[in-house]
Amino acid sequence: MDYEPVVKRFFEGLGYQVDKIPEDEAESPDFFITDGSSSYVLELKTKFPSLKEVEKRRRILDSGEIHSIHELVIGKNTLSGIIKKAGGQLSRYYDEDVIRVVWLLATGHLAEPRMLQFEATLYGSAPIVSSQGASDSYFFYNSDFYRYREMIDGAIVSTESDAKLLLNPLSPRYAQLKTSSLPKHLGKFVVDPFELESHGKAFIVDSDVDRADREAVLNYLREKYGLADMMNLTMTYLSGTLTLPDRQDGA
Repeated sequence: MDYEPVVKRFFEGLGYQVDKIPEDEAESPDFFITDGSSSYVLELKTKFPSLKEVEKRRRILDSGEIHSIHELVIGKNTLSGIIKKAGGQLSRYYDEDVIRVVWLLATGHLAEPRMLQFEATLYGSAPIVSSQGASDSYFFYNSDFYRYREMIDGAIVSTESDAKLLLNPLSPRYAQLKTSSLPKHLGKFVVDPFELESHGKAFIVDSDVDRADREAVLNYLREKYGLADMMNLTMTYLSGTLTLPDRQDGA
């Protein structure tokens, strides 16, 4: 399915003018979007389940068994590759006054965990628990928002029914995106790590500590926030699907 018309209708419904950018050999972004006060270039990337994943699910359901999904909500190299390519395309638009956004759309039976994994890949995020409760820590692991901070100012991560806007606080255009019109339209569906931290709802690793050394990262957070019992967890997405046979007796 071609999702570009869906994206176009979404922004037009918010009052934006949406122009398709002509394709060329340099692989430029998909759209130029503006409402007169704020302007964006946007690249759409879609993540479908592989044919192997779709066929495996079909075989299990056809056999009458439960198809289960067990996915760790962590950064994924395959998703990082998609983000890297989008960043390269966005960087080919040279106007520094235009905000660069990638739309990462996950579809199919793995849409929900893939959306969560896209977010974890962008932010390098991890759940943290302590005596004060549980919150996300941003930039706990290596993050694509850090790697591509000059290319990607923000990202919309979505399924076909849910979406949210992720602000990149490491981008040089972070303030420009934060005060632009799009976050105002999306309201509570906006993620801003700096804003969350200021309200005590998130932790941020703003240090050059080695992200491959989990204990060193935790010790940095413990010292920064004064919480000696901080621990990090890995969230898991679980679901199960079963196909029920049709009843022919009218019941």
